[in-house]
Amino acid sequence: MSQPASDGPERVSPWEAFSGDDAPPPGPELAALLGAAVADLRRLDEAQLLGAGSAARRLQAYAVYLEMMAVAEFARRRHEQFEASKARGDKVRSRDGEYPAEELGFEMTATAYGAAILLDMAQNIVARLPHTLAGMAAGKIDRDRARAISNATVHLPNDLAAVADKVLAEAAPEIRLADLQQKAARLEARLDPEGVQARKDEAKRDRRVELRREDSGAASLAGRELDPAEALAGKASIDAEAVRLRNAGLPGTLAQIRAMILIDRIHQRSPWDRLAPPPPEPGPEADADGEPADDPCPDAAEAWPVDPDPAPDLDEYDPDDADDNDEEDEATEANEEEDEGRPSGLGGGPPPGSPFDRTGRKTPAPALINITVPVGTLLGWSDTPADVGTWGLMEAGTARDLIEAASRHPRTRWCYTITGSGGAAIAHACAPGSHPWLPPKSSRDGPAGPRSAQLDELLSRLNAASELIAEGTCDHAHQEDRYIPSRKLKHLIRARTARCSAPGCGTQAITSEIDHTVPHPAGATCEHNLGPACQRHHHAKHAPGWKLQQAEPGVMRWTTPSGRAYTTRPTQYEE
Repeated sequence: MSQPASDGPERVSPWEAFSGDDAPPPGPELAALLGAAVADLRRLDEAQLLGAGSAARRLQAYAVYLEMMAVAEFARRRHEQFEASKARGDKVRSRDGEYPAEELGFEMTATAYGAAILLDMAQNIVARLPHTLAGMAAGKIDRDRARAISNATVHLPNDLAAVADKVLAEAAPEIRLADLQQKAARLEARLDPEGVQARKDEAKRDRRVELRREDSGAASLAGRELDPAEALAGKASIDAEAVRLRNAGLPGTLAQIRAMILIDRIHQRSPWDRLAPPPPEPGPEADADGEPADDPCPDAAEAWPVDPDPAPDLDEYDPDDADDNDEEDEATEANEEEDEGRPSGLGGGPPPGSPFDRTGRKTPAPALINITVPVGTLLGWSDTPADVGTWGLMEAGTARDLIEAASRHPRTRWCYTITGSGGAAIAHACAPGSHPWLPPKSSRDGPAGPRSAQLDELLSRLNAASELIAEGTCDHAHQEDRYIPSRKLKHLIRARTARCSAPGCGTQAITSEIDHTVPHPAGATCEHNLGPACQRHHHAKHAPGWKLQQAEPGVMRWTTPSGRAYTTRPTQYEE
């Protein structure tokens, strides 16, 4: 009796597939085998476990290949639409297909800048780097290695890019990422030295200093696009001085001393002063300059003198004291626009930068950062971190120190926002005048009574009545018969939504435009028709195929030319 015909080669079991080189190429079959193996990992030995991890990485590289193909085709279509619009000579504010990065950013829940980088990478790899693309399809070249190759070839002409593609794609699977990046940089410099130098010269125009938050919550401060010789010489100078200071007795590791020197030089202080004993602390009857203090400020309540007439020489007009019903004359508009440079939290002007001086107090400076502080953190009841604009979370003590320093500057202004049980803003107030303040001593373990009194004292010193923020159904209590919203209405909108209302956009509301969802005058200047939008997303809204609706105050529904819809909601400050 004959055996039934076989339907094909015997299928590889999940466990055998990861024992050697028998695993199928990236695709549905490998994904199914890997899923079956992960469902019963105890049956895999150590070699098979490593093989399963390797298979997962091949699948990941293959998934990036699929993403590159889709994104490149999307970019091609939008480019064709844009070029066709230009050829027709359409006289419009925004052209068809003009905002592919913004559209892709919505889908990625990412910034338009991040989406634009992906668009450029996909177009470069798919159109000009066939060897790299094949390596990704085979699961041999992952996203990071593909990005390194793309970055080194994106500026090269097609013939030179083809040469680099072949060399780098062959090397990529077998070498470390850092080695591939160096190899790519050397190859680019050899193939196109003039182009590399031109881009370095162009980058000098983008020299800047960046402040970033470390994962630990500490800070990093860096100069970007600096001249290499100047940067290396500066680092060598700091290294040499750190050795001399350590030999002179300054405690700390060399790395810690280098950081001290950097900060001291930035603030135009001598790091050698750290070897001298600190000056004596001022007594309770003297201020930091040794003069008798008018007010020793023994507690938080006494540290809130209300100045009803803030420094008249700073501004000819104080928008904090403006009548919201004033006519829109030129002076009012000019000052309202000037106030847009000041965040709704703590004022405007140059940023606080001086660290603690040798008496332990920070130098007064007007606040440029927007700090959202839980009242318990501000008054010492809790150690809940503060939210500091683009910086992110900041530990409670540091936040109180910054606020104390900012509060002593005459240009600083105070606002407060009240949040509901779900974390959304429900009310906001702006206090006129300046209000110097000292952080109170911690009362976390004290009874509720003193806490309530402390909060009442704080709010009474601010002397600012809160305005309810519309939620659900707008009662039009703050509607205005004007195009440019008043400062008060702008603050309500920015307190409700702290960033640009577009999905994935990280632009702070304080630097965004207050946009009418339905254009004025058809749309009212009211909470239900206003929202923060960065300049790019504001313009994208007016492009063909884009639509923005505000179903209820702060709930924004964006629809892109592809027909996909995305909804953003008011900021959730704390749960």
